[in-house]
Amino acid sequence: MTRNKIKIYCDEGTNDITNLQQSLVDYFEPLGIAIETTRAEEIIAKNSLDKQVLSFVMPGGRASPYYAKLQEVGNQKIRDYVAEGGIYLGICAGAYYASQTTYFEQDINELALVEKYQLNLIQAEAIGTLYKELKISPFSWNIDSLTTTSIRWCKDQQSHVSCYHGGPYFAITEKQKVKVLAEYEIENQTLPAILHQKFGKGDVIVSGVHFEDSAKALRRVLSVLYKDKRKAQIIADKLAQHEDSRQALFNKVMQNILTTIRD
Repeated sequence: MTRNKIKIYCDEGTNDITNLQQSLVDYFEPLGIAIETTRAEEIIAKNSLDKQVLSFVMPGGRASPYYAKLQEVGNQKIRDYVAEGGIYLGICAGAYYASQTTYFEQDINELALVEKYQLNLIQAEAIGTLYKELKISPFSWNIDSLTTTSIRWCKDQQSHVSCYHGGPYFAITEKQKVKVLAEYEIENQTLPAILHQKFGKGDVIVSGVHFEDSAKALRRVLSVLYKDKRKAQIIADKLAQHEDSRQALFNKVMQNILTTIRD
């Protein structure tokens, strides 16, 4: 059976997936791969993650509501899907969700969270946010905790610019199993930002950054969500200056997905 679909999780907890969906459509539809959405109920009761699904994408948002809806049964459906040859792509909250343990804003009492979501697809702990390293505010749903950051792709050592909003870096617990695809470049230090791991017959890719967010798409979202238009404009303008770099990072992650089905 040909894997000719990508399913994006869209349920309680997910952010607006418009940017992500359009980026995937632009890349994959010319290759004959359809982009669709799915919900927890469909995963659990209707086995929507079947052998036609090339990749299951868990987007940004809030990981705790993901678990509230999926629970052990939904998690096992996802694990079975990947083990049987599927590809899990977790972005930001989706990366936290796939990790062994989430450590979130541990030094801020009102935000602090330690959670095991029990999906356990990647042998790493997800630690966020990088507000100190990136010199932004602790996580919030406003502009103060959103920025751009430099990401270095390990294979070719090229640097790229990407949008960041509350994602993790990773502490790898099984280094022989996990490959670091890209690293944050922050003031002469590097931290794992995008990881890849085999899981059964399938693959897991997790990212702390929103590599899917173009300047054009981000500008639209920021103009709607945020009152401080000046700060929104500064971030969007910076991303626009490096749009080719951001698009190249997106393409590398997508090529990594396509490579796994050729191996």
